[in-house]
Amino acid sequence: MIDKEVLGKNIRIEEMKTGEINQVAIILTNAFETNPAYSLIFNRTGKLREGLLWLFKTNLFLINRRQTLTKVIKENDSNKITGTFTLIPPKGIKNTLSDYLHTGLFRFILQFGFRTLFKMLGMDSFNKNTLKNSVKAEKYYYLSMVAIKEEYRGKGIGSFAVKRCLDELSKTEKECRLVGLTTQLPENVAFYSRLGFETLDEGYVAFKKHKYSNWNMIYFF
Repeated sequence: MIDKEVLGKNIRIEEMKTGEINQVAIILTNAFETNPAYSLIFNRTGKLREGLLWLFKTNLFLINRRQTLTKVIKENDSNKITGTFTLIPPKGIKNTLSDYLHTGLFRFILQFGFRTLFKMLGMDSFNKNTLKNSVKAEKYYYLSMVAIKEEYRGKGIGSFAVKRCLDELSKTEKECRLVGLTTQLPENVAFYSRLGFETLDEGYVAFKKHKYSNWNMIYFF
């Protein structure tokens, strides 16, 4: 049984620093490389990992451009980053054209093509819309990019960090009392269910000519 008190003394949760984006992007790439949805975007041989790394670096840059919303989980002794998660507020993220120009978008297009870019943007919008339709609420927090380094999994670090985030949110948030997420992996459904998330719907989602498993989940506090 995991001792939460001991775990709380061994790790800390803090805001991601700009200089940590590359390291966090690698953790996310390693964790989500097996996600079947991403293989539909980067379906050219040998391009999945490279594409995911660019995608996560870009997301981390854009999401945290105005306000740091991504958290990192660190070992107190070694100061190593063991995991990460991002909680996006109900108002969402607003970026400008200038922000996108700083992401190396043109290099991405040259390397992967417009078709890959449009598939990536389309799938992201599609998944968010399916979640919004399932939640049936205009305002909710969006939990995303939750990942723990492989060698640190099974120790309760992810559960501890996300639960602490949700507990802190319940103490400070008075208006919006919902946290939503979407996942394509059944093992993640079990993980979030243990934390109190409820499954709204599940099954195969049809995106253009492709299908992949998808679960929409909600947490009430």
